[in-house]
Amino acid sequence: MADIIELDIDGIAQGGDGVGRLDELVVFVSSALPGERVRALIRERHTRFLRATVSDVLRASPDRVAPLVNPGDHVPWQHIAYPAQVRYKQTIIAEQIAKFLPTVDLPVQPVITAPHPWGYRNSARLHANGAALGYHAIGTKTVLDVVDDPLLLPALRAALAGLRQLPFAGLINEVHLRASATYGYAAARLDPAPDADRNALVRLAATWMAATPVLAGVTLGDEPLIGADAIYDELGGVVFRLSLSSFFQVNHAQAERMIEVVRAALAPHGGRLLDAYSGVGSFALPLAAAYDEVVAVEAHQPAVADGRQSAADNQMKNVRFIAGTAERVVGRLPGPFHAAILDPPRRGCHPALIEAVIAHAPERIVYISCHPGLIGRDLAPLLAAGYHLTLVQPIDLFPQTPHVETILVLCR
Repeated sequence: MADIIELDIDGIAQGGDGVGRLDELVVFVSSALPGERVRALIRERHTRFLRATVSDVLRASPDRVAPLVNPGDHVPWQHIAYPAQVRYKQTIIAEQIAKFLPTVDLPVQPVITAPHPWGYRNSARLHANGAALGYHAIGTKTVLDVVDDPLLLPALRAALAGLRQLPFAGLINEVHLRASATYGYAAARLDPAPDADRNALVRLAATWMAATPVLAGVTLGDEPLIGADAIYDELGGVVFRLSLSSFFQVNHAQAERMIEVVRAALAPHGGRLLDAYSGVGSFALPLAAAYDEVVAVEAHQPAVADGRQSAADNQMKNVRFIAGTAERVVGRLPGPFHAAILDPPRRGCHPALIEAVIAHAPERIVYISCHPGLIGRDLAPLLAAGYHLTLVQPIDLFPQTPHVETILVLCR
């Protein structure tokens, strides 16, 4: 079989690759779009499928646009017009549900589009290698030097520009940037290079802050170095304290929309709410006023500390944060719960958590998926236990990438 092949692309895969056929083999082609004919370089050969990368576009889709970022491995869909990105994401969700939950007969709602397809990210994790500062190339540890990133909020672009003017080579391995979308400032967390001199790091941070007015503080790992060691942001009417290692939704505008959808789906009217994989409480705290008690379960201790502090700052006394893995904690909690929110990481829910939620028998469950391929696995036992789907609502938190969040609502 030749290393270079020509084929027509007639579909889009869950991971974002174009899909075509070569005789009996399925071919997944990165950067290819449905409706295109391409020449592609084979990267992997398997018994039933191939993986390839576009080398030439012989017939382009009208959805193909000029890339904005180079190198752009962190924005693998930037060559697709935004309306088409949204259309493909809806197709992917519908295909995954039809494939893994064939008995479900419920239409997928139109994707809630992002108001800002660029300039939305409130956080970034950049790697350093000598004078290079940027993101890893796909599938490697090679650092692609990024001069600017229009995917980021303006405060983060300013912080990145300020750091690039300084002699950081040999001092840092990574820098984590976080911005407050509400208040327009940023803070940074440095992971030092081996044997980096602390005094040199202090000088770097001080010079960086002096030259970058939007930068409010720099930490060395979890240790305060200079200035603020956390930022504050507002979401769902709540002011959150966010340490620089805690997870927070990267797209602030779409996170607000998610809260609106979840609130409407749960129709809260008292009782108890379980929020598993709660993080800093980005659902638990905005929804707390509508419940008698909210129990938020989270394994990451800094996020638990942030959630507790935010609850205290907002004078919320009916939210209880529990530190621990959801699959170990939820089964030991006293019931009943009238509603539950499951917002797991990309790997999905632990089976023991699903069993524990079924045992608590909440009237409504909101399951939030960031991996369409795992929706069927996680929802199948809930459907078998007597729940039925009432809403499948995709929402685009990650324009310029194939990633998509899906809010799924189940009723008992």
